[in-house]
Amino acid sequence: MTSIINHNTMVVFDLDDTLYKEETFVESAYKYIANKLENDLGQNIYNEMLALRKSRKVVLDVIKAKYSFKASIQDLVHDYRFHFPEINLSEGALVLLEKLKKNNQHIGLMTDGRSLSQRNKIKSLNIEKYFDYILISEEFGSEKPSKNNYQFFVDNFPSTQYVYIGDNFNKDFVSANELNWLTIGLLDNGQNIHKQNKDLPITYLPKRTITSLKEIKTEQII
Repeated sequence: MTSIINHNTMVVFDLDDTLYKEETFVESAYKYIANKLENDLGQNIYNEMLALRKSRKVVLDVIKAKYSFKASIQDLVHDYRFHFPEINLSEGALVLLEKLKKNNQHIGLMTDGRSLSQRNKIKSLNIEKYFDYILISEEFGSEKPSKNNYQFFVDNFPSTQYVYIGDNFNKDFVSANELNWLTIGLLDNGQNIHKQNKDLPITYLPKRTITSLKEIKTEQII
């Protein structure tokens, strides 16, 4: 990859399946629920929950039907969505964020989801300090691919170039492409929650693809 990021560039990141793997959030949620239910059940069903997910079962419905405990489905869903997760940054993410921050570049985060869920992920990853602005769809009032979400960064952080790094071909890149951003797609390594459809119209596809954030070499940030 040639040098693509300089001092006049604003880099905006997606969160889920870009800066960390969303499957680890799911595993964290199951662990939290299993630990919470352990006293009632006299056993820990975390591994069973993972097996149910692997076999594509509706995990929370299955365990509620199989076991006797006080928590309702609504309680389980709440715990799933809003627990404080145990997750870690993807390979290369921290080095890239630190280099961008050191260079005093504008860095943004744009993510769809519930405010509390996404804020908990950001706090768990300890990355809030890197971003000039964090745009969460529930707080902002619109989701990707709304052009409003991308235009916000153009209006508030004037730069000569904007880069969006994400993973979801269905929604991450189409508006950014229309605004003439450089779009970079992090390819699925087989663990992504949302599988990538490369048969979409070219306007939906990233202009470049990478297999790891490490491919955006720090020495290329000038």
